[in-house]
Amino acid sequence: MVWGQQQLCLTGTMDELQSWVDHNGRLKPEAQTSSVDVSESSHPVATLRFELGQQARTPRDIKVLSMARCGLTEVPEVFSLEDANHNRLADTIEYLTLYGNKFDDLQSTSDKYDSFINATDARVLVQGMGYDTRAAMWPGGLKGTRFKNLRELDLRACAITTLSTGTFEGMENLEALYLSENSILNVNAKAFSGLDNLIHLDMSRNYYYDEYGNHKSLMLESLDVMDDLQNLVSLDLSFTRLSQSNLMMFNSFGKSFQRLSLCETGLTRLRAGIFANTTLRFLDVSGNNGILSQYGVLSGLENTLEVLYAVKIGLVHLNHFEKFKRLEILNVQNNEISVFTPEVARTMENVQILDLDNNRLTTFIDLKFSYMPRLKYLSLRKNNINMINEIMIKDFKNLEYLGFAENFVICNCHTRELFEIGLNAERKATKQRINTQYKERGNMTKFSSYHTGFTSYNDIINKRTNVSKACEVDNDCDGKIYHDNITARYLLVDYNPSLYQCMQLVGGVYMSFSYPSGCDVSPRVDFDVAIEKSWNKLLALIIIPAILFPVLVFVFMFRKNFRYFCITVRNSALLSMINKDSVIDDSRIFNYDVFVSYCNDDRGWILDHLLPHLETDCGVSVCLHERDFQVGLSILENIVSCMDRSRSIMLIISKEFLLSQWCQFEMHLAQHRLLETRREDLILVLLEEIPRRLRPTTLHYLMLTKTYIVYPGEAGDGAKKDFWKRLGKSVTARRPDHENDSLA
Repeated sequence: MVWGQQQLCLTGTMDELQSWVDHNGRLKPEAQTSSVDVSESSHPVATLRFELGQQARTPRDIKVLSMARCGLTEVPEVFSLEDANHNRLADTIEYLTLYGNKFDDLQSTSDKYDSFINATDARVLVQGMGYDTRAAMWPGGLKGTRFKNLRELDLRACAITTLSTGTFEGMENLEALYLSENSILNVNAKAFSGLDNLIHLDMSRNYYYDEYGNHKSLMLESLDVMDDLQNLVSLDLSFTRLSQSNLMMFNSFGKSFQRLSLCETGLTRLRAGIFANTTLRFLDVSGNNGILSQYGVLSGLENTLEVLYAVKIGLVHLNHFEKFKRLEILNVQNNEISVFTPEVARTMENVQILDLDNNRLTTFIDLKFSYMPRLKYLSLRKNNINMINEIMIKDFKNLEYLGFAENFVICNCHTRELFEIGLNAERKATKQRINTQYKERGNMTKFSSYHTGFTSYNDIINKRTNVSKACEVDNDCDGKIYHDNITARYLLVDYNPSLYQCMQLVGGVYMSFSYPSGCDVSPRVDFDVAIEKSWNKLLALIIIPAILFPVLVFVFMFRKNFRYFCITVRNSALLSMINKDSVIDDSRIFNYDVFVSYCNDDRGWILDHLLPHLETDCGVSVCLHERDFQVGLSILENIVSCMDRSRSIMLIISKEFLLSQWCQFEMHLAQHRLLETRREDLILVLLEEIPRRLRPTTLHYLMLTKTYIVYPGEAGDGAKKDFWKRLGKSVTARRPDHENDSLA
């Protein structure tokens, strides 16, 4: 498995879970010593009789029987046949596969059942007059036969559409039932009767389409269809379409239930506390948009859940997983996550793997990942991180593996530092696989303890490209300094020179993370420790504590903004290298009154509304990138040049604006350019209300410190007239009194 090709679902393939038969129904070598294999035979019953006769020379009990891919339309009545020791097959068989036959292969079962709405508003199926008895005939020899030792039954890919009453009643010792890759639509009320000791049930990948090609949901004849499965530990329903009424089946599961996959089932929501009566350890809800949207869905699992896959379900934050102290793997790729607070991170004390690929995280200024003491593997691939800062480098220092590719990053010394840490880690130590061992707990079986989480990520680690090897191929290691005093130790799991690229401010060209000048690698001062040591001295110098106390309270309340301001000042010092004479005096002549930054989705509003009001009604000279950028210059050079030649900068903020990496970069750059030139000429225009959860850190800070104006949208003409009047006044007020026209 290579990077970027992780499987969506937590469950594994059959040949990983079954020790005796592979994914295609073929017996594995270790199962062939005590087996009879008549698979792919055109006359399987006759062949079976012949094989049993041949074994008279070397009598042995038959424990494994394969009748896979024989073209059977029902299970033959062969289990009363005797082996060379005169034991019936039904008494000796422990493993039976009927993979790939064509049981119940009917074109349609739409007339098999009538339905009615019961008192609970749930649709219940009843056998109607039009019931086609052929749907219940496929079990054949399974019905009425008592299998004394049968432990695993493989009925995958058999075109089954109906599970009827009594099919499995003679299998009291069955532990695993595989029904995946069928077309199961109808499940009778007593379909699982007799399976008192069943541990694992696989009903994944059951696709049933109606005559119009619509994917139909599983139909249960009774809401308590699972009541007979009191010892069930593991259930796989991935890729089988479910409806909300099917969720009542989970009421039947108790404390023995530990493993569940609902991947790509079409469910849109789960009720709060739906799993509270279970001890779920492994849960997969991937591919179901909104399934965790209701608060408290996972309540009751705080002390049991160990592995959670929640890929592509529309998450916007990680607050759902607060206080999950046993959680070890959290995969939340392909969501809309923009918020991960330190408070939540502190409660996730046992997480070893955190996968946040393809989300909307931005540059952060608070420690968070370092509060997770067991975190070994962190992946932030394809987020909206535009700047690497010292706080982030510090936050990563305890990791063993880091993924950071394909972020739209501006080059600075910390991009070089991130690269060098990965390079140094390869020289100093040989990394081992992430721990896959589990403590024995409760009803532990191969079905309850098995999942592919650690295996998938260990495969990524094993197949990663060494930074040193890649840069040697590209002659990119010449002159690189290896610093022995770098304390961080992580390996880059997704390194590829073409994916670890940053953009240089001067020239707007892309370059490898290894090219920017390095930071000062002398031992860093721990400011928190320094402040703590000097606090007593500071107290001794306080003369009037009554005056100073309110100031300290104010600083504490706004400490995050204060820290953000300090980091902004530091980063602006880096940006100031672009133009050392960047302070603007009052005599400066500008080419434009205002530079407008907007995304292409809002272009119609700009051309149809903003330009006529500013240029025609107010006589304002507007700079637009599509009209005024100089041909031949890089995009970055044009942005910086137009900002410097404009008296003020206007950001047109919308949800689409926040999804554009270039627009976020312009917003970030505008803040730094105004700060370094000591100007306050930034105008924020919101085309719509932006919820707090969607605001990047930069925008949230600007909205807290700048007065902004919101376009009234569908409001009346009076509100819009007032909007344009206020906006025009804001732009023209920035021109000196003696200047009536710009020089555009």
